[in-house]
Amino acid sequence: MRKNKTTKNFTNFKMNDEVYKLRRQVLNIIYEVKNLGLNIPRIDVRIGEDKSCNVLGKGRLNDNIIWITPRAINKGENYLRHTVLHELIHTIYGCGHNSKCHLMKAYQPTTIKSKDKLLQLFKNYYNKYNNIKQMEVAWI
Repeated sequence: MRKNKTTKNFTNFKMNDEVYKLRRQVLNIIYEVKNLGLNIPRIDVRIGEDKSCNVLGKGRLNDNIIWITPRAINKGENYLRHTVLHELIHTIYGCGHNSKCHLMKAYQPTTIKSKDKLLQLFKNYYNKYNNIKQMEVAWI
């Protein structure tokens, strides 16, 4: 069965050199996660625009595909990292929003945590959903 590469209210950009550069920035963050030794599935990445100008990204629950807007990419590297990790948690683990977790709030916080803290938050979800024992799960 072929995976649906489109999502509601989102227009995928046609691949060209500029779109490839944007997509590459998203893929680099996915590789940061993999380079931590975390075994995550292959993620399809689409770049495009959402009809709602406030949307930075979307992730289809439990389907390993994310959509990221240029607006998210252009906000800066750590803002993009926050968006990509947030969408990965949606698409890999099927998690909804969590107002108690910096990474999984419905709206991106004004102040973003450091790269190390964001990656640790992601790792907390990874450990939880892969049944890896932890000393403590902190939702920081």
